[in-house]
Amino acid sequence: MKIAISSDNHLDVNRINSQEAIHFQANWLSQNKIDYYLFAGDLFNDFSKTNHYFDQLQQLIPNIRVYYVAGNHDLLNNISFIEAEALHSPLYLHNRFIDIPNSNWRIIGNNGWYDYSFSNYHDRIKEVQRWKNVFWLDSSIEQPISDQERMQRVLNQVKHQLFLAKQDHKRVIFITHFAPQHELLSPKPQVVNTPRKEKIYQMVNAMMGSDRLGKVIEDSGIVKSTFYGHLHGVHPPLTRHNVTYFNQAVGVNNKRINEWQTDNFFEQWTSTIRIINLS
Repeated sequence: MKIAISSDNHLDVNRINSQEAIHFQANWLSQNKIDYYLFAGDLFNDFSKTNHYFDQLQQLIPNIRVYYVAGNHDLLNNISFIEAEALHSPLYLHNRFIDIPNSNWRIIGNNGWYDYSFSNYHDRIKEVQRWKNVFWLDSSIEQPISDQERMQRVLNQVKHQLFLAKQDHKRVIFITHFAPQHELLSPKPQVVNTPRKEKIYQMVNAMMGSDRLGKVIEDSGIVKSTFYGHLHGVHPPLTRHNVTYFNQAVGVNNKRINEWQTDNFFEQWTSTIRIINLS
C-alpha cells in the first residue's frame, strides 16, 4: 500500500494555475501507483476552492483515495467555525479516521491549532492575542472561542480518536497541519538580534503549534508517523519516543520570499512529496 503526503501547496499565493496543478498531480499520483494521497492543509486562502479542488482531483483519479485536513489559510474564507468542525465531506479528514483494508493501520486526521506554547510569551495570553488581532492573518478566521480553548478541543478529539484506535488494536498514521513539537521549529535566525525582532519572532512562534499535541501523540504508544505542514522551509524528520514527525510543506515562492529548493512549483512538489509503503 503506497501513501503519498504533501502540504502547503499555496496555489493562489504561488500564482499556480490550478488546472495545470491538478492534472499534473493526478498524472504523477497515477504513474507512481499511489493508493492514498493525503494533504496536510493550506491549498488556497478559501475553503470552498480547496474543497472543490480535492473533489475534482478525486474524480480524476477514482482508483486513488484522496483525503485532506485544513490549514489556517484554507480557513480564511467561506467556511464557518461550525462547518470546519463538522463538515460532512467524504474527503475531509478532520476528526475522522480511515482504516487501510487488510491491515491493522489506521490514518487519523485533525486540523490542529496552537496555544502559544512554542513562544516565550506563552503566559502572556492577552498580549499575544492583541498582536494576533492586529498583525496575523488568522485574525480573520471565524472563531467563537479562544486559541487555548480551540487547542483543548483538538486535544480532546485526538485523545478520543487514539483511544478508539487502541481499542481496535490499530497502528496509527496521524496527519495534521500545525506543528506538534517545538523541536520541529528552525533555529532562531541570526537576524533576530534586537528587542523588536525578538518580540515578532516570539509572536510568530506562538501561532505555530502546540507541544501538548505532541505529548498526546507520543503518550498513546500507537502512533508511528505524524505528518504536518505550516512550517515552511527544510525541516528534517524528527523521531521522539518512537514517533517520527515529517514536515511536508511545499512552501511559498513569490516576489517577496522564496522558500523553494527547486526552480518551479512542479519540481518543488515532487521533491517534497513523501511516499511511505505500508505492509
